[in-house]
Amino acid sequence: MLRIKRTSLLMLGILLLCLSFTQKVSAQTDLDRLYIKYKGQTETTIFVGEREINARVIINYNAKGKPYRIIVYGEAAADTDMENLVEELGNTKIKAGYRKLLHPNAVNFDQNRVYENNIQVSVYQKGTQYAQYGIKKMDERNQLVGETGTPHYTDDFFYFEVGDTARRSTLKPEKFDF
Repeated sequence: MLRIKRTSLLMLGILLLCLSFTQKVSAQTDLDRLYIKYKGQTETTIFVGEREINARVIINYNAKGKPYRIIVYGEAAADTDMENLVEELGNTKIKAGYRKLLHPNAVNFDQNRVYENNIQVSVYQKGTQYAQYGIKKMDERNQLVGETGTPHYTDDFFYFEVGDTARRSTLKPEKFDF
């Protein structure tokens, strides 16, 4: 009888330990997962089909030093299937419980004044977490002055962002004194 109680207590302890571990793992947000992956990096490589695309990484932190947004951006050749990648990323978010907002959003992004701003992005939201994915066609840069023909696209600028609006600001606004 004593042996059965000890075995039962041991099994209960193991079960509670497993449940505790499962809750900690499932409580990790997409932002936390990506932060672990990209922490300390300024560049990464994205694989689209057989192609390797170099991308830049930006991590924004709130006043308490916690990440609230991660952006991956860059350029890919126009014949790279970036549209398919964006669709796959969106489908993954929907499977993870995000909902796609009906209307696209415009992101004003001009990193070091190299890229054109106002990129149309698809937005996915789950509570305070969000993801935004967009591509902007880049006109051929060496067109003749005054040429009025159909623009030729040589590159796709891509912009991927994952964040959490609850983490953006963690301080109370101070009363303005001047």
